[in-house]
Amino acid sequence: MKPIAESKSRLAPSVSDERRSLLSLGMLARVLVSAVPSSEIEGPDIEDVVVYGGDGPVRRACDRLGAGWRPDPGAGLNGCLQVAFADAAEAGFAYGLFLPADLPLATRAELSAFLKNAGGAHLALAPDLANDGTNALLIDLAVSFPTKLGEHSFDRHVEQAQHLDIDCTVYRSEGLGLDIDTASDLERLIELEPGLWERLYLELQEAGLDAFLPVGEGAE
Repeated sequence: MKPIAESKSRLAPSVSDERRSLLSLGMLARVLVSAVPSSEIEGPDIEDVVVYGGDGPVRRACDRLGAGWRPDPGAGLNGCLQVAFADAAEAGFAYGLFLPADLPLATRAELSAFLKNAGGAHLALAPDLANDGTNALLIDLAVSFPTKLGEHSFDRHVEQAQHLDIDCTVYRSEGLGLDIDTASDLERLIELEPGLWERLYLELQEAGLDAFLPVGEGAE
């Protein structure tokens, strides 16, 4: 994660700074709610969730929603993921799962379906709606597979899996496919979810995170 105020800078020409903060923190909260284990709500078979990087609001969201937090190792996105997977392997986990924090339609059911679709493969991928980026990546930590997140990462991951002879499954859905990078992505989200801004604010309020939003960015 970047600091909340610095997140989603590509939206700056079309969205106010206050709404970018609301969107960034709200999407992070939704991803955490979808992924963090719960004894009360059925969900994906995930044992632990850790967020790397961000600022005070990010760390508070982790505290409130049951995720761990660690500082950004300062190695770029792929370097950070290498560190995270090494941390997971050292802690005794068999698989590592990457999820970006800008998946506003992510749900526990979607993540469960993604993991079920993996079916024990050494690698599982969920592309974005354009089949360009990688919005979820599950890897057997016993396998050497340097991630290539960034532009055209989905094709590069598939090609690398073929080159390394690693079995790979692919899961496609709008829930994991819609990430918010551009104004058109945001327009699509607003079409799917009328009242988005009010709902995000109320969700953060319920989680005790609304104090981290700029003054005046309440439900309208």
